[in-house]
Amino acid sequence: MIDVPGIYQIGAAEYHRDSVGPAPSLSASIAHILLNQSAWHAWFAHPRLNPAYERQDDERFDLGTAAHAYLLEGESGFTIIQAPDWRTKLAKEARDDARRDGKIPLLADRWGDVQGMALAAGQQLDVNEDPPRPLANGRPEQTLVWQEDGAWCRARLDWLHDDRKTIDDLKTTGASANPDVWTRALFGAGHDVQAAFYLRGLKALTGITAAFRFVVQETFPPYALSVIGLAPEALEIGARKVEYAIRLWRHCLALGEFPGYPTRVCYADPPPWESARWLEIETRARFTDDDRPLADQLMGESDAGARAH
Repeated sequence: MIDVPGIYQIGAAEYHRDSVGPAPSLSASIAHILLNQSAWHAWFAHPRLNPAYERQDDERFDLGTAAHAYLLEGESGFTIIQAPDWRTKLAKEARDDARRDGKIPLLADRWGDVQGMALAAGQQLDVNEDPPRPLANGRPEQTLVWQEDGAWCRARLDWLHDDRKTIDDLKTTGASANPDVWTRALFGAGHDVQAAFYLRGLKALTGITAAFRFVVQETFPPYALSVIGLAPEALEIGARKVEYAIRLWRHCLALGEFPGYPTRVCYADPPPWESARWLEIETRARFTDDDRPLADQLMGESDAGARAH
């Protein structure tokens, strides 16, 4: 059990068990759940609060973990399973044995994917034009442990540069790593909260205001990647979310209460774009003595607008 704030090198299993402090600690993923679902969901997802907690792993998780481990730490720590899938009893037993030994189980036909991803990543990062080179001159899998007015917090950094001025976080995606595409889902996935949470922890421990970058790589050939930072406004919004999440976490722990969604009827207000869209439709719909059906009139207006453009 870690009970002193600092920067540590600990295993993933120990980290995910929350072996930090005398009370359950807040992580970036729990903060995201607090903000986007409810305190009850956060309680359910926490290994030290929910007595029935069980970490959910599957083959997709193991592939992502393998890509992380290979890129960040090399070839050690893998168990290659000679099976086409996880459906057979023997394959499942081999997978479970590997996990008990602290290894990453991986199907044999995915090993080439992991190696290909690592090679492609290295080649692309070597020509990245903005120093420092991502995922270089630093240490992988660094765990930050700190306190926020009595509330314990933890974060596991994929890569912390030696000067502690830059944090790199590796993401893999089965979709697109194009910055314009990937960033559309950034806020919904809580990546702004993750970045702000990590930066807050590092500053609390070192006093350093660091930079944060996502290294986003596709999991299919040619394994293209992009390096994506957050603009100051995005980081500011993330920091405000983190502040709120920490206060809410502290409050729930103090009361021993983790409420779910509201118990009263909630009413939905239309978003601004929906009001504007309907106003435009009403404006186009001129009710005259035109004998054509209204739908045809609207279609005619739409066609005219399209031709004008």
